[in-house]
Amino acid sequence: MAIRIVTDSSTDITHELARELGVDAVISAYVVFGDKAIPSLELTPSEFHRMMRESPIFPKTSQPSIGDCIEVYERFKEDEVLSIHISRELSGTYSSAEAASRFLAGGGPSITLIDTRQVSAGAALLVMEAVEMVKRGVNSAAEIAAHIQSLIPRTRMHFVLETLENLRRGGRIGSVRALLGNMLQMKPLLTICDGRIEPLERVRTFNKAVARLKEVALKELSGVVNPRVCVMHAAAQQLAQDLAKELAERLGIHPPRVIEAGPAICVHSGPGAVGISYIA
Repeated sequence: MAIRIVTDSSTDITHELARELGVDAVISAYVVFGDKAIPSLELTPSEFHRMMRESPIFPKTSQPSIGDCIEVYERFKEDEVLSIHISRELSGTYSSAEAASRFLAGGGPSITLIDTRQVSAGAALLVMEAVEMVKRGVNSAAEIAAHIQSLIPRTRMHFVLETLENLRRGGRIGSVRALLGNMLQMKPLLTICDGRIEPLERVRTFNKAVARLKEVALKELSGVVNPRVCVMHAAAQQLAQDLAKELAERLGIHPPRVIEAGPAICVHSGPGAVGISYIA
């Protein structure tokens, strides 16, 4: 009986990256423009940013359906499935996966669910760790799940937004607060804390915020041997690559993997966002 690793698109693991890593399946969330729902994995980030610029309608996101999860799980009827997902505080994806697991109980694969309490690169790091355990020959889904659960409190995801406009349009902050933030060039340094997005600091200007992001990561990783690090970005590839290179030099590690935020994340982050995730 094989162990199958399943995740969702809010980890920013694309089908292509899944094949490279050895992830068995990625369940897609949706981006919704008016009455048109598009699986986020069917849009490249550049296509999505173009649609954002051209559409008069601000998009929303929608979780995968229970049926979407069932369809994926049923591919692995003879196996054990470890299904690793975005924080339930940020998406209903985990609830869909949970309902699908109950529906298939007794007539489908053995399914173990993990709420990473993370998003994007933070969740992706935990998925990558699970895949590496499978590759090392660990043949117990329960053992892998227990290890991943032990890493969740040590996993960090800090990020900076270049614009507050998407948060405003998505109703996350008020228009006056967004206007003042943009006028004063205040850039929020945000973090994922217990599954929720929380403010860490506010910094004047985007460049200073990115510098502070790097300082926070380097301080928390001081003394950590061979830290697992990942850099994410939303339409800011060069900045992310420069950040990854500097982190590698300062920490004495191989350059961290750089992943680009997909549509389901970009709806909220907007273009220009950059973040660092790591297991401390």
